[in-house]
Amino acid sequence: MLSNLFKIGKILNEATRLEGIKEFNSQIPIKIEVLKEINPITYKIILGRKEVETKSSIPLEVGKKYFAIVKEKKRYLEISNLKEYPKLLEKLEKVSINKSLNLDKDKIIHHLTNAKTKDEFLFFANILIALQKEIHHLFINEKNNKAIMQYKLEKNKIKFYACYKFLGELEGVISLKKALIFTPYENIVSLLKRYLDEIDLEVEVKLKENIQQMFEFKNTLFDIKV
Repeated sequence: MLSNLFKIGKILNEATRLEGIKEFNSQIPIKIEVLKEINPITYKIILGRKEVETKSSIPLEVGKKYFAIVKEKKRYLEISNLKEYPKLLEKLEKVSINKSLNLDKDKIIHHLTNAKTKDEFLFFANILIALQKEIHHLFINEKNNKAIMQYKLEKNKIKFYACYKFLGELEGVISLKKALIFTPYENIVSLLKRYLDEIDLEVEVKLKENIQQMFEFKNTLFDIKV
């Protein structure tokens, strides 16, 4: 079943490398940070590297980061499908290792003991704690492609959670012959379906409002066993 997990990972990675995909793309959820409330429906945000004004019918919290679908209007940007930006991705952005890693216990301990910053140490310490609960981690930390996946092997299936810089959060269940993937975005359902014929696995993609992490990272450490 692990081979099927890697097949799903391949589909997700391919989807983030679509030709023309950029920081601003109305078809995918993108990261925004709220800088200022101008009036009850107008805000100044950071979008990519730019500060811009946008309108939102949903109140936004100043200083907070979100995933959102952003559409360009004549005089402003309109945001919708607002979701809190995963703290897991924020933590990954603070890790200096620029590569893709499938982390076993020895690799985790190596990176933990060679951590250069507090954020990096806490990142790998949390991954080690998660492993004690039989939750594994994969991550991609490249310049234009950041993602992290949590997965757990259970009887006859694998459960997983993933968050991608250009796809948002996903979760799913994989068995020997089938996979079910959930996303909160209709556009991502359509996007992933374009790639399903590339793997020999029956895959269904469905909408789900609330996507749940399998392991929540902590800012303090406890109960670490090596």
